[in-house]
Amino acid sequence: MGGSNLVKTIVERSLIPLNSLLLFFLLFEPRIVLPGWLQVFGRMHPLALHFPIVLILLYVVMTLFFPGRVRNQHWYQAASDALLLTAAFTASVTALMGFALSRNDGYDEDAIAIHKWTGVLIPFLLYIFYLVKDKFRNIYVTRGVSIFLAVMITLAGHHGAIITHGENFILAPLTPAEQRVVPAFEDAYVYNDLVQPILDNKCAGCHNSSKAKGELVMDTKELFMKGGENGVPWDTARQDLGLMMRMVHLPVDHKEHMPPKGKTQLTDDEMFILHEWVKTGANFERKLTDLTPSDTLYAIGKKLLPSSSEELYDFPAADESQVAKLNNNNRVITPVAQGSPALNVTFYNSRLFNISAVKELNPISNNIVELNLMKMAVKDEDLAAIREFKNLRRLNLNFTEVTGKTLDQLQSLENLRMISLSGTVVDYNNLKKVQTFPKLKAVYLWSTPAANSKLDDLEEKNKNIAYYAGYEGDTLTLQLTPPLIGNEEHVLTEPEELKLKHYINGAVIRYTLDGTTPDSTKSPVYKEGIMIDSNVTVKAVAFKKGWYRSNVLEYHFYKKKFTPDSVLLVTKPGQQFPGAGNRTINDNVRSENNFSSGKWIGYYDNDMVAILRFDKPITTSNVTVSVFKEMGRHIFPPSNVEVYGGSSPGNMKLLSSVSPEVPKENEPNSNTSVLCSYPPTTIQCMKLVVKRVRSMPSWHPQKGQKAWVFVDEVFVN
Repeated sequence: MGGSNLVKTIVERSLIPLNSLLLFFLLFEPRIVLPGWLQVFGRMHPLALHFPIVLILLYVVMTLFFPGRVRNQHWYQAASDALLLTAAFTASVTALMGFALSRNDGYDEDAIAIHKWTGVLIPFLLYIFYLVKDKFRNIYVTRGVSIFLAVMITLAGHHGAIITHGENFILAPLTPAEQRVVPAFEDAYVYNDLVQPILDNKCAGCHNSSKAKGELVMDTKELFMKGGENGVPWDTARQDLGLMMRMVHLPVDHKEHMPPKGKTQLTDDEMFILHEWVKTGANFERKLTDLTPSDTLYAIGKKLLPSSSEELYDFPAADESQVAKLNNNNRVITPVAQGSPALNVTFYNSRLFNISAVKELNPISNNIVELNLMKMAVKDEDLAAIREFKNLRRLNLNFTEVTGKTLDQLQSLENLRMISLSGTVVDYNNLKKVQTFPKLKAVYLWSTPAANSKLDDLEEKNKNIAYYAGYEGDTLTLQLTPPLIGNEEHVLTEPEELKLKHYINGAVIRYTLDGTTPDSTKSPVYKEGIMIDSNVTVKAVAFKKGWYRSNVLEYHFYKKKFTPDSVLLVTKPGQQFPGAGNRTINDNVRSENNFSSGKWIGYYDNDMVAILRFDKPITTSNVTVSVFKEMGRHIFPPSNVEVYGGSSPGNMKLLSSVSPEVPKENEPNSNTSVLCSYPPTTIQCMKLVVKRVRSMPSWHPQKGQKAWVFVDEVFVN
């Protein structure tokens, strides 16, 4: 008995410092910094919390359900006192562990507030009741306290489950969350079905009509566009695209980072979707089918969203060797989904286009369901060749030379669902020919004569077809779209005329060649005949009275005088990003602003080392290395580029060493380049060393870690 009394005395007296320490934590929590060993102590909280829960529930059962004759016995008094004391002790220790755990990274103060306060109140209540229980040997008081303890332990446990398993975890089987209806790709909108799910899952919890943090509410499109106390969420005129994207890209520890530290963070893909949506104008009404198949958001939508039930392809797959034979840089053939027999064909480089390139696809004509001929030199008589693709579902003829006179030739395409004619001269009379197409559902007519016609009459006559002509009205001032550039190639091997145009009549294009942004008065007005023959950055903006100025078109030209006769990559790129091997840096193809396009080579574990050989001696004075930066994906410009030259691999000297400036926080993703200049030198062999960043800067969330370096072309001049 003496030993048990000693243990009881020790536990009783330990409750005073334990509860005092709890009170200290409550009062001074923001200033407390825990050593590593106490963080380990805190991580045992999920293990220890089961002890006080079981003890408290046993005590509740004894007080509520044991009859009076049992409660009056000595053993009952001793057992209930021991349970209460042990529960008070273990609850105090568990609460201290919880405090230590909450000081670890990853917990938002608002999210754990109720769990923390109920968890602290329980040991206080247990200790106080233990001290005064002998004065209130009243069954009704005891049962009242027991019921209150049961409620508190349930409340604390419920909010603990929310922290670890999410909202509505306990009642989810009885009250499942409302499931979002996922539309078919053909019916999906960029905002509703790609952007809004991200905002609902990662942002709306703090920005809704009940809890408008920063006065920003995302419940409706109108309130979202209105913004909050810090202004509107985006600004496409800014390099960082405005407030929302700036906060998303802040380091996680930054007080303005969104979502806040402790909340579930955006994935890289989610950040990319938001970035591309804002960058392209934050359009709430654009459908995924309005985008070109080469658009990254189009590809993401294809990946994430199911096709409609009509998109069941029962034809056999095309011969892979035949597809590979027909694939080239100007005609890209890809399956619409992994494992699907259906193919998408997209044409590039209008300067080299000929309708014979379409006719060459006849061996796989039954497999082609999407055909993108945007900006190609397609004429009315060429539609006869397209008629051969019997399984064609979607046809893009935007900005072609089609007038509509032969549109009726496409009526034999029994599976055609969508045709896009934006930017053509198709008028109302020729448009009427599509009314009899058997399965046509959508026709896109932006910037066409037909767009100004009474399309409602056509829709009334055939309710199965919807005509999309853009916004019509005179109550809003609209923004011009950026100018279009007609030059197909970024790489100049000879002088080339700069080709700019705009499809809005009367729009004036002003441009610069020095990288500065054009203004509406001082910058030169674009006219035909401007020749480009050097490394230059073209920026162009469209202006028109009664319209908002367009966003900036930016296009980089790169001069290439000498082409190596052979290239050897001495170090191997990362397995995920091999590009086209040695040809990548020597094929005169400047990759698009997308690191996963397959046209970049990426290095992570090694620096890039390449040997360039020339059959005849050349006299060179500079090298430009085309690189990519997307800091959110850990892709940085190189830390250093070295150029060596000489008569042979064993006889080279250092010609130039350039260390580009370290990017600043929130710089936008971009294709960029590093210029290495040196005195004119005659060489026949060149070694290029592109060094990756070995320690990312302090502002980056993964500061101190190494970065990727991506290269796609080397220009020797």
